[in-house]
Amino acid sequence: MDPAPLWWTFSSLAVTLVIFQLFTVPSHLRHLPRVPIFPLLVSYLSGEVEDVRIKRLILPYANERGEGLVLVWALGRWMIHILDHKLAVEMTENLLLYPKELPPDGLLLWRFIGGSNILMANGDRWKKHSRVIRDALNLSIPVDQFIYLSRNLFDAINPPSEENDTHTVDFAELAQRFALDAVGSSVLGHDFDAIRTESLFVKEYNGIMQDIANPLYLIMPFLEKVFPRKEVIKRMDNLVDKFQMLLQAKRNDPGDDMMTFMLKEPTMSEEELRDNMVVLFIAGHDTSAGGLSTLIYFLAIHPEIQAAAREETLRVLGPTSDPGVDTLSAALLPYLNACIREALRINTPVSYIVPRVTAENVTLGRYYIPSNTSLIYNIYAVHHRNDVWGDPNTFRPNRFLEKTERSQILKDAWVPFASGPRQCPARNFALYEQRALAVMLLREYEWTLPADSIHQDGLKNAFSPFALTLPHNLHITFTKRK
Repeated sequence: MDPAPLWWTFSSLAVTLVIFQLFTVPSHLRHLPRVPIFPLLVSYLSGEVEDVRIKRLILPYANERGEGLVLVWALGRWMIHILDHKLAVEMTENLLLYPKELPPDGLLLWRFIGGSNILMANGDRWKKHSRVIRDALNLSIPVDQFIYLSRNLFDAINPPSEENDTHTVDFAELAQRFALDAVGSSVLGHDFDAIRTESLFVKEYNGIMQDIANPLYLIMPFLEKVFPRKEVIKRMDNLVDKFQMLLQAKRNDPGDDMMTFMLKEPTMSEEELRDNMVVLFIAGHDTSAGGLSTLIYFLAIHPEIQAAAREETLRVLGPTSDPGVDTLSAALLPYLNACIREALRINTPVSYIVPRVTAENVTLGRYYIPSNTSLIYNIYAVHHRNDVWGDPNTFRPNRFLEKTERSQILKDAWVPFASGPRQCPARNFALYEQRALAVMLLREYEWTLPADSIHQDGLKNAFSPFALTLPHNLHITFTKRK
C-alpha cells in the first residue's frame, strides 16, 4: 500500500483540526455576543485600518444592539472588547480582579517593549514604576521647550529663504517630527533635531514597526515561533541597543529631563529603565503626533471653529508674548481645550489598551466572564456610542462646554488616556503640548485642507495593528497671517 495518500490524509486532518481549534469560540465563552470570525479575518488580511474595522464590525453591537461588550477574534485568540464606559470603569478600578495580562502570544511587539515597564507590570512592581514616572513627569511641564520647537516648526512650514507666505506641507510628518523632538528633549534628554533634519533613528523605528505588523503574523502570532523572522528580530534588537546607548549617554551626561531623574532611583534595574524608555518613546512620539494631526485637520475643515479658537488665543495671550504654564491652562483657554478634547475623542490616538485578564470568575455588569479571559478597553468604541454622544461622528467642541444634565456622563465617558489608577500618567504633559503648539500656530497662521486632499470626505488613518489611529498623508495649506 502506498503510504503517500495516507500521509496526506492525516496531514490534512491535522491542519483542519488546528484551524478549527484556532478559530472556534471556546465553549466557556459561547454565551457572550461575538463578532463573526470571517469578516474579521478579511479585515485583518486586507489591512483595514483599526477605526474603520471598529465602526463596521464592532460598534454595531453597542449602537444597534445595546451591548456593553462583545467577543472579538484578534491576535490569534478570542478577546472581550469593553464597549461601555461604566463597565470599563468597573474593570479598570479593580487592579486585583483585572490585572494586566502577560501576553500569551509571541508577537514581536512584546519583545520590543519588554515586560519590565509601567505598561506591562502588575502589583508592587507596577506601583514602583508608576511612582517613579509620575514623580518625573511632575517635575515641571516643559512649556518653554514646546514653544521653542513650535518656532522650529514654523521654519519647516514657511522656510525663511522663501518669500511666499502660503505653503502646503505634510503635517502628519511634521507632527511626528515635532513630537519626537519634544519627547527627545524633555523625556529622553536627547536632541534628535528631527524638525530640521531627517532622523535615521525614527526611520529605523518606523521600518521595524511596519515589519512587525505583517498581517499574517498578527492573525497567527504562533508563526513567530514556527517561522521566526530573524532579520526583523536582529534589526529590532539593534534598535533596543540604541535605546540602551541613549541611557548610558544620559548616565554619563545627566541633564534636566525625565530619564536623568529616573536614573537616580536606586530600585530601578537596567532592564526596567530601558523598557520604560522604549514605552515612553512610543507613547510620546506616536500618540502625540496622532493627536496633533487630528486637531489641525478638524480646525482646517471647520474655519469657524478655527477662528473662534484664534480669537480666544489672541484675547488671552496677545499676539506675541510667549505662553507659560499658567497662561496655557485649560481654565484660561476653555474653547481651545474643548477643541483638543473633541479631537482626542473623535479620533482617539490609542484605540484600545493592553489587555486585562480576569483573575477569577466574575460578573461584569450583566455579563458572566470566566477566569483567565482577556478583556480589552475599547476606547474608540466608548467614544462613538450613540446613546452617550448623540452625534459621535460630528466634531462639536461645544459639547464639552455646555452645562446640561448629561455633562457628567460626557466627562466620565471621555477616556483618551484610559481611566482608573492605571490611566496614562502623561495626560497633563500631552495636553499642555497640544495647547502650546496650537496657540503658536493659531497666532502665526491660518490653514485649510487642499482641494485634492485624500481627507476631503473624512479623516483617513494609516494602517496600524497596534491600536494607533494616526492620520497619514495629511497635507495642510498654511498661510502666514499679516
